Amino acid sequence: MNETHRRRLAAVWVAFAGVMAYVTVADGITADVGDVLGLLTVALGLGLAYVYYAKPNGMLDFGRSE
Repeated sequence: MNETHRRRLAAVWVAFAGVMAYVTVADGITADVGDVLGLLTVALGLGLAYVYYAKPNGMLDFGRSE
């Protein structure tokens, strides 16, 4: 996977996390299951964006070189 493709995927995941954050906090944060799952989804989206952007320790190689 080349660098341009990885950066585009990272941008998509950041946009997804932004939309999910807006949907989660638009009506206010309460301590219910929907908000907790929404915030968890935001965290996972940002985590995937980091993995695609930074590519730590060749994580996306899956045992093969580019």
